[in-house]
Amino acid sequence: MSAWNDFVKKIYWENKKKNKNFQFKEALKEASRRKGEMGSSAKSMKSMKPMKSMKSMKSKKCCKCPKKRKTRKTGFF
Repeated sequence: MSAWNDFVKKIYWENKKKNKNFQFKEALKEASRRKGEMGSSAKSMKSMKPMKSMKSMKSKKCCKCPKKRKTRKTGFF
């Protein structure tokens, strides 16, 4: 389980003891406000690499051999 999930569960059970009507979605909101309390794990989330854009995720050929594709007259696969 990730550090974030553990942190949210901790907040949920802390508040559930005080208020029996406390919901998990409220724990998520409170954890978001209190994420500075997570410690070093919050810093590691910021250092993660951003996702690649769709342009850079184009498929690459597996080898140099040309493969023929069937095409329709309209040019669509």
